[in-house]
Amino acid sequence: MSFTPETGTPLAAYYAQTQPRVGAVLSRRSLGTLDAVTIGRYALTIGAADPTHYNPAAARSAGYADVVAPPNMLAAIVEWGIGTAEAQLQPDGTPHDGEMPLGDGDLRLRVMGAGEEMELVSPVIAGTEVVLETTLEAVTPKQTRSGTCVFVTTSHTFMSAEGAVLNRNRRTVVLRNPLQES
Repeated sequence: MSFTPETGTPLAAYYAQTQPRVGAVLSRRSLGTLDAVTIGRYALTIGAADPTHYNPAAARSAGYADVVAPPNMLAAIVEWGIGTAEAQLQPDGTPHDGEMPLGDGDLRLRVMGAGEEMELVSPVIAGTEVVLETTLEAVTPKQTRSGTCVFVTTSHTFMSAEGAVLNRNRRTVVLRNPLQES
């Protein structure tokens, strides 16, 4: 028995637009070249004390050509932008409005992270141009205790400009209809 979101809702419109695209490459773009300063700053910010992340001599003595990024850095920089001011975040770290535009036009849905898996394939060395390819893996509607949801899973393959795979991430988000205005 298949389940689809209630007809006429923003969630149903999103599902109808997105489900046929399962398996498609959604985007392929350069994230730029990671430099030693950015890697070092990120490592120190997250408390990664291994000197191979910020000291070129330590990295070379460990067998790397230059400093090496912490394993989770690529996942962290996927949408690396200015972000949301802390004062505008709820205690769980999500924006107060809790909604974001998705798909075509002004479609707005509530979004929450539902999981991430990482496969670390190869170290990322300073000077590497990183390319990200995102593929839509699954769009699955579910009826939960809290209402109708759609779980969307994307596969993110990080690679060098030459095509060597560095890291694979699988992310799932859960989407819900917007909160109803009273």
